[in-house]
Amino acid sequence: MAKSGGVTARNTRQGFRSEYIARYFFSAFGTAVEVSQGNDIGIDILCNLTKFNGLLITVKSSYGVQVKSSDDAFTYAGKQATTWLSNLEYPLLLTSVDKKNSRIKIYSAWNINRFLLSLNSDDEQTFPEEIKFITSNDEELGEPNINGTIPVGKPILDFEFSDIDDPDKSENYFNVLEEWLEIDNRNYLLRRSGVSCAFGYTKWETNRSPKEFHVWYKPYFYSPHHANKIKQLLAEAFVPLGLYTKASSDGGQIQHFKTEFNDLKTFVDKYLRDKMDDFSKGVFENEL
Repeated sequence: MAKSGGVTARNTRQGFRSEYIARYFFSAFGTAVEVSQGNDIGIDILCNLTKFNGLLITVKSSYGVQVKSSDDAFTYAGKQATTWLSNLEYPLLLTSVDKKNSRIKIYSAWNINRFLLSLNSDDEQTFPEEIKFITSNDEELGEPNINGTIPVGKPILDFEFSDIDDPDKSENYFNVLEEWLEIDNRNYLLRRSGVSCAFGYTKWETNRSPKEFHVWYKPYFYSPHHANKIKQLLAEAFVPLGLYTKASSDGGQIQHFKTEFNDLKTFVDKYLRDKMDDFSKGVFENEL
């Protein structure tokens, strides 16, 4: 399609300006690389949280940032958006840039994990047609809806542009961000491994460590879908455990290792054998 020379969309231009501003602030916490327009598939900035270690910089955590102007909604269209969110291997932060009032707000999207686990499915055909993230100043974080509405609550960080150049304030913002990213990374690891629970806070104070003012939340999700994933995870985990106890039993001569291995074998035979490959089955083929 032909492009028009000398003109561009007003809203698009304002969106790019918001991304430039957000990139500047996230660069205060580590590396921040803008995703080019041709490579934009839902994340505007790719970041690494970093810490100083003598003369070196140490990478702590990777994360993505989606930016919006203050009057826009955080929205992803299409069923594939849910598939994409479920396949992300790093946390996603949502950021609102209010250019008129020189303020930036950063939201944790840990509630994504509750939404994805509540679907009880990996079938894209059952996913909602749109994902919409809802921001608010409510004291308690709301439940995500399987139709695609995901509350993210109030911002974890909310500050004026000039605050980023205040060393004490900037250090506090870094510490708050680091703590939230640790929560998210744990959630991503567990969910993608097949553990159907999510960790997070339903209540917190903006610009403060969630450990100081919080209501901790750890919901578990139960369904045949999740039970099958847990069995697949256990089938993988039992193999190194079985190999260790088998080798440690010294050919069945050390009784407590022998007993432990045989107990593992009984569990495998009852619950996990159909989830295992030939090598894994072979580990538990015979009792000691």
